[in-house]
This record gives sequence, structure tokens and C-alpha cells, in this order.
Amino acid sequence: MPTSLRQIASTMDPLAEKQSSIQLSSVLKQHRWPPGVPASNRGLREVIRRHSQCASIRFLSYNTYLLEAHITLPDPFPDVRLTAKPALHARAREIGQRVVSEYDFASLYEVMQGKQRNEILAAWGPSPPDNFFGEPLSGLFTVSQKFKIGRREIYTFRKKGKEVTIDALLKDVVISLDSDFYADKGVMFTEIVTPFGIVEVYSTHLMFGGGLPKAAQDAINTLVPFGDHISPSSPSERFSIQMIQLDELIEFYKQHHRQENVAIICGDFNIDGANVDHFLQLKNRLAAIRMKDAWADGPFINNLAGGQTARNDDDDTKPQEVNFDNVCTELTNGKDYCNDAQSPKHPLPPECVGRFDYIFVEDPHPLHRCDLDLSRVRRRQFRRSQPSESQSFLSDHLGLETQLFVSKRFE
Repeated sequence: MPTSLRQIASTMDPLAEKQSSIQLSSVLKQHRWPPGVPASNRGLREVIRRHSQCASIRFLSYNTYLLEAHITLPDPFPDVRLTAKPALHARAREIGQRVVSEYDFASLYEVMQGKQRNEILAAWGPSPPDNFFGEPLSGLFTVSQKFKIGRREIYTFRKKGKEVTIDALLKDVVISLDSDFYADKGVMFTEIVTPFGIVEVYSTHLMFGGGLPKAAQDAINTLVPFGDHISPSSPSERFSIQMIQLDELIEFYKQHHRQENVAIICGDFNIDGANVDHFLQLKNRLAAIRMKDAWADGPFINNLAGGQTARNDDDDTKPQEVNFDNVCTELTNGKDYCNDAQSPKHPLPPECVGRFDYIFVEDPHPLHRCDLDLSRVRRRQFRRSQPSESQSFLSDHLGLETQLFVSKRFE
């Protein structure tokens, strides 16, 4: 564990200049203090105590792009198969290898089938770590190889997508052209139990809409009375559904959160942070339960025009992208990280895909039994050592990583 001011500063912000002078005031601002803590307890001694007596957790939040699904539609409509994404099995195995070697806890999304879960866990051989996999088609999967998982729960959203009730062959049928309607997206609750306190992780993947192949959409509409032809959710309909799902997430959180624990909400929200109005609604809803965006509202300076976390590979109105050049200005020293300390050099939205992935962390509270500090949240590309099937990266999303420091509350 770091024990000097310079070591702590470097751990908290890996982008900081190594040769620059270290300001104690800056390091203190990088740590989280509950309200009412006197200035005498916000000093170097307390910071060193937190880092020398703590549970350190290398934390990853990552949409894996491991999508493959068979969708069963109600009679009389034909079933739909969503073709597996390229290099599906190879990427699943490689994701497991990266997690086992570089992270203590991983919150993963779009792990759609048990087979991909097993391919990820194969990296641990015959002794897999503690993990929690949602139902097939939920896509939610958490892996904790350093600390045991305590309580665990899975919740499926009641509102899944734009749905229409139609009269098909003399009976009412509920149908949708949003592929997410047939999935089991929701919220996964996982407790990380450390010797110094418990961290609650609520991971989620909100709906996006569309996604059914055009042939499937046409086949469905051939069986729908002409005047009742249906369409996928529009952008405004999508956002309305996402807000309903977010309210469901918040209600689930309130049912399970214990006030003595610190909580994190993370995932692929499919809500573009570059859309000022949409982001403000997301931010305000989570602020009501004392959650703060760790990338945008944390102590580390990031250019808010940047921060995009996905490339375009499914919007036919824009060029298809096979890399992250449009959303990630890579650090000169490599290691796949994006440089968030500088202004972005890539095109700004709407020319690039937006910031969909987030890590929100609960504000410190006097009732918490532990303190939770986070290093700078970083965006990471995860370049593959041996590309295959046109896939040079492990996913079409960037991963979000940080390091958590869980320490007992000073008394």
C-alpha cells in the first residue's frame, strides 16, 4: 500500500505528471469526506491511514459485446435469431484472461448466455472466483475474485420496451420491434464484503430499442393489419422508457440499500451524456439518492466534451467504426487508456457515439461504517493481441476502471 504523499497522489491519479510537485491540498480533495468532519481530521495522517489500512479493489465496469440470442415471439409470429457478434467465443475467453490478471471485481454487461459466462470463467481453471450471473438474456454478470460476495439479488425491469397490442388471427397479442423487449434486462445487486466494510454494487443495462433484423420486422408486419403496422421505439419513446427503468432501479435500490454501507451504481445506461437535457435528468434522479457521477463530478478534471464510451457499429446512417479513434485520444505511453486530462481531439457529438457508460458513487454519510475513496475513473480500449474476424478490441465499448479503497471510518 502507498505510504507517502507522492505514492498516494500517483495511485489516485495515474495521469498526474510524475515529476511535478505534489500539493497536499489537491490530494485531500481527491478523497471523500463525510459532512461535519473537522479540518483537523482531514490531513495527511488520515489519508495515509486510509491507504495503509484498507481493502484495495481494482474495479472494472464493461459492456462485453457478447451478444447472441434466440427470441421466441408469440404465435403466430416467427421466432428471431440474433446472429452472434464477431469473434464471440474468443473474445469471451480473452475477457476472462484480462479480468483474472488485472482486476479484483468486474461488473460485466451483455454476457447474454451461460456459455459465454463459462468461457469467461475458464480463465480461472477448475477454481472459479465468487460470481453472480443473471438469467439468460439479462446480460448481467459480476465476478469478485478478491473478496466474497455477500447479499445478491437480480431484478428484471417491468417496462422493457415499446409494446403494442394487436389483433392477430382473432386474438390479442403483445408484440414489439425492440429486441430488448424480449430480453430480461434489469438490475443486479452484489455486495463486496471486505474486512473494512461492505460496498454495495448495483449494475444495470438500460434498453436502447430496435435491434431486430429488418427481415424479422417485415415478417412481423406482414401479419399485422395494414393500418396497425408497428415500428421500433423512437428516440423520444426510448428515453421515456429509460426513465421508467431508472425509476425501477431506484426503487430496487431503496429496498436493498443499508445505510451503513457505501453504494455504487454502474452500467451501460444507453443515455448519452452529451445530450445536456437527458444527462441532467439522469443526474438529478440519481442525485436524489445521493449518487454522484464519478467521472464527470469527481475531483479529477475531465473534459466534459469527451468521455464517449462506444463506437458506432449498428447505426446505418453513420460510417461503421472498427476502432475507437473517434472517441478516444490514446495516451502516448499506450496501455490502451484514453487521455481524459486533455481536450479531446476527436469529432464531437453528434459526429461520434456518446457517453453511455457510467459509474455513480454514493456521497459519504455519517452513518457509513467505512470510507470509500476512488482513484481517477479511466476509459480503456482493451486492444486484442491477436485480432480475429475484424475485431481488434475486446468489445465495441470502452471499459471504465477505477481503484476502490475501503477503510474503516475514523473514530
